[in-house]
Amino acid sequence: MLESPNTPNSSALGARDSSPLNIQNADTFENNGDLKTFSLNGSSQSSLDGDDFSGAAITPSLKNPNPIFTSAAIYTDFNADGKNDKLWRNSQTGETAVWLMDGTNVASGAFLKTMSADWDFKIADFNGDNKTDIIWRNTQTGNNEIWLMDGTTVASETSVTNVGSDWTFSIADFNADRKTDFFWRNQTTGENAVWVMDGTQIIAASSLQTVDANWTANVVDFNRDGKTDIFWRNQTTGENAVSLIEGTNATTTALPTLGTDWEASFGDFNLDYQTDILWNNKTTGENAVWLMNGSNVASQAALPTLGAGWTSQIGDFDGNGTTDLLWYNQQTGESKAWLMNGTTVTSDTALPTQSAAWTPSISDVDGDGKTDIFFRNYQTGENKVWQMNGSTPTETALPTFDKGWYTF
Repeated sequence: MLESPNTPNSSALGARDSSPLNIQNADTFENNGDLKTFSLNGSSQSSLDGDDFSGAAITPSLKNPNPIFTSAAIYTDFNADGKNDKLWRNSQTGETAVWLMDGTNVASGAFLKTMSADWDFKIADFNGDNKTDIIWRNTQTGNNEIWLMDGTTVASETSVTNVGSDWTFSIADFNADRKTDFFWRNQTTGENAVWVMDGTQIIAASSLQTVDANWTANVVDFNRDGKTDIFWRNQTTGENAVSLIEGTNATTTALPTLGTDWEASFGDFNLDYQTDILWNNKTTGENAVWLMNGSNVASQAALPTLGAGWTSQIGDFDGNGTTDLLWYNQQTGESKAWLMNGTTVTSDTALPTQSAAWTPSISDVDGDGKTDIFFRNYQTGENKVWQMNGSTPTETALPTFDKGWYTF
């Protein structure tokens, strides 16, 4: 049973903190002499011209009005048919495979090139063709390789600039051209940098100012211009901040502080195409949402409390474009679907309980604009999908795949 939501207050949801983000002077980005610096107050220019950032319009899909749920850089779609596919990885052997999904059928599957266990990956869309691509990064050597995909075929493989192994990256889009760019962060030194990409080519690179290593970064879009902004959270102090990036300028603003038991995830709860923040307290099970408007918290509210052990994934179970939530308890196998309207839970539905061996992931296997739930049993290798219509699931078994493989 869900507890009644608490009334939001400054102690629970945080009060605005005027402490400045601890930003130091920019350093040169390791292993890339072409990178220029730009200041967060815009006092220094880089090779990125402001005109390069003239905003591309957000283009909602006819099936789902929110591009979050139709982006091949966020949810795997290797053949641009609007149906989410599955990318598989065997962490022991380095093998990689793809399932192209057609509803509850695996329309086709293929093994791709084997990449040793030193290689990690993320999905992307580097050439803006609405087909998921793959970026591989060797965590030991710092080598990087882009695979442009066409269905189950690797259309091209391109090595890109080596970046030292102490750097990590996030998928971004800094010029709103719907082609994947890179945000790089060195969590040891606090250095940050940007690569603006056109396909597999780095067309511009820039070092950002250094931000203390206690801060973690997440890419967001708080002002609906289609260009990546950065949400900063200090894991030691609980401070939060946002850097709105426009051309070669970035403006950093402090947000309310929340205790370090709170963890942030992101969605768009009111379909204004601006990233909102979902907060979950890992100790108390409390939940809250901040609706964002640029660098301001436009409104905030407590959500129902769930006990510790519940984790959330964003989805859209009714296809209306607003973020809904899948809650799952990996210890008990319980799950819930929350249909959301802004800061209000309009429907709270308990879904069938699974064995704790099953792990869920979000996908839209039939392309109807409504999020479905893919389940994998990592003890047996079994797979199944719940096709969702609002909070009502219809379950179908899928082929079993050896338990050494994982998917997301």
